[in-house]
Amino acid sequence: MDEQIFQEIGLTNAETKVYLALLKTGLTTAGPLLDETKLQNSTLHKTLHSLVSKGFASFNIKGKTRHYQASNPENILKFIKEKENRFQKILPNLKQLQKPIEKQEAEIFEGFKGFKNMLYESIKDGKKGDEYLFFSFFTENPDDFNNVYNFYKEFEKERSKLGIITKGLAPSNIKDKFKGRKIKNIKFIDLPVPLNISIFKNKIIFTPWEEKQISFMIHSKQLAESFRQYFYSIWK
Repeated sequence: MDEQIFQEIGLTNAETKVYLALLKTGLTTAGPLLDETKLQNSTLHKTLHSLVSKGFASFNIKGKTRHYQASNPENILKFIKEKENRFQKILPNLKQLQKPIEKQEAEIFEGFKGFKNMLYESIKDGKKGDEYLFFSFFTENPDDFNNVYNFYKEFEKERSKLGIITKGLAPSNIKDKFKGRKIKNIKFIDLPVPLNISIFKNKIIFTPWEEKQISFMIHSKQLAESFRQYFYSIWK
């Protein structure tokens, strides 16, 4: 039997031993419990008192001697439920005390399918007026990745449905890759800038596909704001 569960619901090791001994022996005096549990006499009586106060045991007096018995094990569920109900009452106060913590994590997506799932995931909380900024997807051999450029047309429709405002910076030499794409706010530049990066809310997306088709999405308010400021320093 996994006795650890008793400690997890608030019983001490001694209380667990005595309660299980009571289940085995039935109605009994302290003597047999001392033999069963190997506890010291003072510890046993203190533990019995504790179990009675918690509702895990009861006693009656015959003559001058106390006889103890374990409560129905199903009462343990009532004990747990009572604790849960008490905790539910203070939960709103605990939430008010909790200081919001910015979520910071990095996710990795593999392959073209993972790339698409990542982009849809990145805008699922988007709403009208939000900004989606990007440093264009670019590789040394752009024609090898026409599937990516074609997918971006589909992705732009999703952003448009949500009312997201899109702005982008792209190298002048891949201007033809943007034919048929409905992006009003895009500037083609000859400056050396970081590529394959998108910023949306507190998310930054990296798609360094030259060696391996692995994409990254980082959740960081600080990093997103830094890239956003850098984007606009070039945009202006």
